[in-house]
Amino acid sequence: MKKRRILTEFARVINSDRYQYTESDVLLMEEMQDREAVFDMFFRKTEDGGFAVVSGIQEVISLVEILNTTPEEEKRRYFSEIIEEKELLEFLVKLKFTGEIYAMRDGEIVYPNEPIVTVKAPLIQAKILETPILNIMNMNLAIATKASMVTRAANPVPVSSFGSRRAHGFDSAVSGNKAAYIGGCSSHSNLVTEYTYGIPSVGTMAHSYVQAFGLGREAEKEAFDAFIRHRKTRKNNTLILLIDTFDTLEIGIKNAVKAFKNGGIDDSYEGLYGIRIDSGDLAYFSKKCRKALNEAGLFKAKIFLTSSIDEGVIKSLKVQGAEVDYFGVGDAIGVSKSNPCFGGVYKIVEVDKKPVMKLSEDVIKISNPGFKEVYRIYDADGIAYADLITLVRSDEDKEKLINNEDIVIRDEKYEFKSSKLRSGEYSIKLLTRKYVQGGKIMDDYRELLDADLSREYYLKGLEKISIERRRLENPHTYKVNLSIPLINLKYELIKKIKETI
Repeated sequence: MKKRRILTEFARVINSDRYQYTESDVLLMEEMQDREAVFDMFFRKTEDGGFAVVSGIQEVISLVEILNTTPEEEKRRYFSEIIEEKELLEFLVKLKFTGEIYAMRDGEIVYPNEPIVTVKAPLIQAKILETPILNIMNMNLAIATKASMVTRAANPVPVSSFGSRRAHGFDSAVSGNKAAYIGGCSSHSNLVTEYTYGIPSVGTMAHSYVQAFGLGREAEKEAFDAFIRHRKTRKNNTLILLIDTFDTLEIGIKNAVKAFKNGGIDDSYEGLYGIRIDSGDLAYFSKKCRKALNEAGLFKAKIFLTSSIDEGVIKSLKVQGAEVDYFGVGDAIGVSKSNPCFGGVYKIVEVDKKPVMKLSEDVIKISNPGFKEVYRIYDADGIAYADLITLVRSDEDKEKLINNEDIVIRDEKYEFKSSKLRSGEYSIKLLTRKYVQGGKIMDDYRELLDADLSREYYLKGLEKISIERRRLENPHTYKVNLSIPLINLKYELIKKIKETI
């Protein structure tokens, strides 16, 4: 077995499947490496039949920086051990990204079949980015979207993402917590997420901390007293006591009240204080504990509820009238537990300005051809009405939108299902943004560096989605239409393919 070297950032770029490099060898031998290709990254469906939340664009753009700044010696060190073809090896050692990357920004609300990331570049450059892009985007989209579902169920109660220990590896824990934050979580628990993205981490205490002081009532009381004594004057002066280590109602809540009293903690305390319940009947225990806290005059004490919580549990707890100020959610968000494989794909749609497409017996897998962009259309009240996918070049429907003219948008399959948008009664926003031009990262990339801005962007966008389309069960269908020129192009290509059979 070969000795493994310590991986550097460049490993992220070549975190690929073998076939992409096998095909690149053939393309190079056929002198096709400089043909301009356009690839779209998109998804076909969501867990609840609604929308997804974009996260991961920052990490995708960083692939370009890594590829273009890694020295040739380092590239050779990696590639020489995994690429046997001499011509391909030399090509890859000198390879830099020279193309363009378009994307919807982090925090954007997006629907099936809409291009989230579009790579327009020489063929091999675009091809070898397939797996790295999908690896990044599928994980981030899954977590941000699940966070959106959980936080919509919890609203207005805030949700903290506590899923690091169940996450699928380092990146899933670190950028995954950022994705959860963008998707609506109010906080997270991961230190490296804080270090990397500047989003402050939070935490309470563990059962092991209490058990370190021994067993039973007196040990727990000692643990609580010590925690308050040493933490109440710290900069991050959050005092949340975990009360279910031994017995929630007979020991835990009583010890918590005594510890707060002994430590001088009451409603005049400037920091956050309260209790966390991590097991048992959360609805029943939370109401009993709220009563006990109120009777002790601790009206501002907060109640955190954790323990295998997801959007379904949250809705049930709310129906039962649970007393809760914060939800802590772990693996339901951290690994998007109910839908861990997001299913995003990366498909070629154009070569040398000639549109191409995939045809399939599975209708859902038929791709939309051509170099495209996405517009969101809002009604007179500012509520999102429909999305329109248009061709970038000379699309008459796009021009009508931009000029705010009368326009008809219709369902791709059913011509009779159409809507007329009258001039002056709608507004539009271009969702597709350019982040890389000629291999250079553009200034707009800076907006992706602030996770707070991305989270705020998502929350503002959510307000413009109707309540019926925000619901988690059978959300009202949102129109995602192809422009009429794009529909015509698609069916022309289908006809052309069919004629060859």
